[in-house]
Amino acid sequence: MVGICSWKCAVSGISIASVYSKQPSWQRECYLVTPGKVYYESCYQGYGEFAGMDIFCLMRESGAEKEDSEGVAAFKPKIVLAKYYSGQRYEELPESEPCPYGGYFFEGWKEG
Repeated sequence: MVGICSWKCAVSGISIASVYSKQPSWQRECYLVTPGKVYYESCYQGYGEFAGMDIFCLMRESGAEKEDSEGVAAFKPKIVLAKYYSGQRYEELPESEPCPYGGYFFEGWKEG
């Protein structure tokens, strides 16, 4: 397992929030779309797990460690917030960018 991490929605660009953030609950419900399967996550915890599957293990098991000629992994994370998911296939989606807030430390965040 990795530390807290997240991505932006491949469709809207809105960050996927962890359950521990103060973001609205709809920002935690999402789909991980892979080349072979779609994983529904009802409440993202913030540690790279979707429907009980670790995204980094999925990438490794699917051959993501094999790089193309430009040194880029063949499997890209494509995560879509549930409110923006309408059955899009992996090939139809752009790559999800990393969330600069890690799914938790959003603008205006203050400890305490």
